[in-house]
Amino acid sequence: MSILLASRSLTLPTAASAPAQRATASYLCRPPPVLHPSVASPVDQALLSLFRWQLRQQTGFYDPTPGFEGMMIELRAYQRSHTVEEQADCSSRIMAAMAGPLPEIFRVLGSHADWAPAALAFFTRPFLHFLVGNMTLTQRALGDERAGGVLVERCAVLEHGGCKGLCLHMCKIPTERMFAARWGLPLTMRPNFETYECQLSFGLAPLPIDLDPYIPIGCLSHCPAAGAIHGDARLAGQAQDQPRVGT
Repeated sequence: MSILLASRSLTLPTAASAPAQRATASYLCRPPPVLHPSVASPVDQALLSLFRWQLRQQTGFYDPTPGFEGMMIELRAYQRSHTVEEQADCSSRIMAAMAGPLPEIFRVLGSHADWAPAALAFFTRPFLHFLVGNMTLTQRALGDERAGGVLVERCAVLEHGGCKGLCLHMCKIPTERMFAARWGLPLTMRPNFETYECQLSFGLAPLPIDLDPYIPIGCLSHCPAAGAIHGDARLAGQAQDQPRVGT
């Protein structure tokens, strides 16, 4: 149990340092891109292959490009042709398929235990590395000595997607909903759109997106989807007309 409770100092901003108003995303400076590290471990290779297979099953999009780059092409293709509600639903189905019966088992056996947030944080590191990159265990929240936090040092999906909408609607929102509904434990994800860090805090309920001062307004600079209309209902009818590379 001691290994689950080990944590490093959390580097989240204090409540006093929270922005007085929400920033405009278009003016955020993006650091130079860093190539996603090669997927070397057998666990990472297996999880990436399983994730891409589930992604193709749920979206119908296929791209022959191997590895992480091909996965990003498929994600962006689905995002361009579907509403934000459809994106969140698709992500939820993929996560449900990947997790199998584990959420329900955890919900019954451990979701209300004091060690639950620390346990989820501990197992997030090896099993989510294939998707987001390196992570560090942290405190659950600033000033809270309990474990239960994970800092994604530079989220590969956010960095290479370059899109706030992709982060919010296919990662943050459906993931937070899934943990509350299926795992029985709230989760707050706080992406940093300037540094590409993302703080995960298990056991803490998230703020609504429209009230979260850390979610900037508008598109990120150089976002590949900038100028496109996301969430417009007419996109739903365009999905079947989008060119697909295979089925």
